[in-house]
Amino acid sequence: MKVLFLTSQLGFGHIRAANAVEQALQDHFPTLSCEYLDLWSLMDEKVAAAVKGSYLRMTQDYPDYYQKLYDLDKAVWQQLSGEAPLDEGIKQFLADQQRHWFPQQTRWLPISPHNLDSALLNSYVHLLVNQDERSSYSIMLRSLLLLIRTVLLHRMKERVENIAPDVVVATQMYPAALFSQLKRKQQFSDIPSLGVLTDYGLQKVWVKPTTDGYCVPSQAVADQLLAWGVPPDSIYKTGIPLDRQFDNPPSQSEARAALKLNLRKPTVLVTGGQYGIGLVPTLECLCKAGNDLQILVTAGNVDIGSPSLQALQETYPSQIVLFDWVENMAQLIAAADVVVGKPGGLSVSEALACGRPFFATCSLGGQEAHNIRFLKQQGIGDKLSPAQLSARLEHLFAEPEILAAMQKRAYQTGLRNAAEQVALRIIARLPASHSPTAAPTINQ
Repeated sequence: MKVLFLTSQLGFGHIRAANAVEQALQDHFPTLSCEYLDLWSLMDEKVAAAVKGSYLRMTQDYPDYYQKLYDLDKAVWQQLSGEAPLDEGIKQFLADQQRHWFPQQTRWLPISPHNLDSALLNSYVHLLVNQDERSSYSIMLRSLLLLIRTVLLHRMKERVENIAPDVVVATQMYPAALFSQLKRKQQFSDIPSLGVLTDYGLQKVWVKPTTDGYCVPSQAVADQLLAWGVPPDSIYKTGIPLDRQFDNPPSQSEARAALKLNLRKPTVLVTGGQYGIGLVPTLECLCKAGNDLQILVTAGNVDIGSPSLQALQETYPSQIVLFDWVENMAQLIAAADVVVGKPGGLSVSEALACGRPFFATCSLGGQEAHNIRFLKQQGIGDKLSPAQLSARLEHLFAEPEILAAMQKRAYQTGLRNAAEQVALRIIARLPASHSPTAAPTINQ
């Protein structure tokens, strides 16, 4: 028996969610085989790195354009297909990225099996930034986009055929959309597929008639799926799957004692996320705001030995506690009063599972904008500048009853058994001969 997870390494959340579901599945089926197919593994390694790197640059340097791209803005897609002139700023951005990643390949390249991905990408970008009024450019750009999609579909088809799964579970929308396209072509119509949404908002790329079910984080997302025509019996409010350490997080006093932290100081956990975006400016502002704050820091992919972090710890030794690698994140979150970080869906959900408000000082937009909106609507977080954050925390720690009420709302909002609920939805899709003799009840 085999389950295939479709993921994306652009952020760890999609893979962490799949890992959590795999844990829950193997509680029921220890011999279950789980395979992973990452979107970026369908591309040449250098091309994948170039696209991911350019994505991150765009979210920071051109956030408005990225948001339109995420929202499938019609005008943006007309530009990308050559039907409308490309914005000069984006044209320069794409040209700069091409020179950075492919300095010797900025002209039209012959397409061959030896450099197919590079040839397709560079040919597309070269045409896009050098297009003129000739209508043939639009035709060529659309043809290249179609060819790129066809190549990815062919590679995914081969991988799925080799794995031969009983169920396909997607934790990211783009590989989910590719697999749905294959099912639409009747190539894997007999394989059930589930989408597991890992953010508190919905992008329409998820919604495909060949997807058999959706595991969603909130009622608002379920309502949006209903509004877009998804049958109600295909929507399951499970929550976002988390590691089992979040099933029953420790109390604050237990967590602080285990970590040998001050039991009485107001405490903030600042997380760096995968890329450490905004980490140092946030720490600087919190440290300068007052010396009675205990600041726990997980640096993500930022080296805790980096000069900037070391300098901060040396300047504020009584405030900053650096953690390099943390196996028990639930313990660290529970030790804090408030969590500050990049608002990925998994990071937000982990904080809520422990009953902690979540504040962001930066956001990549797109899916993270959904998560911030959710936090604000529930009254359990917000997006603030570092200076605004310092002022907000000062207010919360001066009014403990307000902080306690936020923590209570956060805990009530958090869903701690989501991985188990998603696993049971997968089990329900397995062939009857593989179903367990006695499975736990599925929450409705």
